[in-house]
Amino acid sequence: MHWLSKWLLVGSLAAWLSYYRHWTSQLVRTNTAGLSRIATSVANNTDSYQFLNRSQQINDSYFEFENIIYAHGLCGDLQVPSTKRPCTPVLHIHLNQIEFFTLLQGQLAYQLDDKVYSCNIHTCPQPLVVPPLVPHTFWMDDNKQDLIVRVRVESIKKDSGVRQGFFENLAGLLRDRHLSIWQIFVLFENAQTYPATLPLPLVKLMFKIGAPIGRLLGYKNEYKEYTTILEELK
Repeated sequence: MHWLSKWLLVGSLAAWLSYYRHWTSQLVRTNTAGLSRIATSVANNTDSYQFLNRSQQINDSYFEFENIIYAHGLCGDLQVPSTKRPCTPVLHIHLNQIEFFTLLQGQLAYQLDDKVYSCNIHTCPQPLVVPPLVPHTFWMDDNKQDLIVRVRVESIKKDSGVRQGFFENLAGLLRDRHLSIWQIFVLFENAQTYPATLPLPLVKLMFKIGAPIGRLLGYKNEYKEYTTILEELK
């Protein structure tokens, strides 16, 4: 009877896993692959990504995009703490990539390590350089107009790290409301991007364990509905 109980448990787990993977595969995803501008909400009241210089992405040298945060929407509500707004990234680090932020419009607030700054197009560093392993985030600090920030990412790796496909899939998952904890593990582990709210060794361990479980459950770091096939742009 003991072996029978084990087989029943294994069979039940396998059946549940198969059902869950099927459920994950059937999630409805908005087809935005190939679009140069992608919004992160159906109502278009949060923010969007405008992708630039895609040919350089093909060469794996760098890529650029503009992040437009809308003053009239949820992210422009200054009554809500900045960390609670949907457009404010969690304080995070990148392992092997450098980011360059250039403010094009609006009032930008940003955090580097434990210091917070605020600037406009006349007072911001041009560009603001964030090296690898430096905790950072940013948000809208004045809702008189949309916030527009151009972001350039260098030291791109073809199959991992922050690249265009990461933002295409992140925007799609946010818009379609499919960003579960297991999806986060898979997406961000592949991007080598980690929250800076806990010690890095602990966070990396959590993601190293969580990402394989997420993939086992059927989650991916890229979905065809969201991801532009860059070779087709040649």
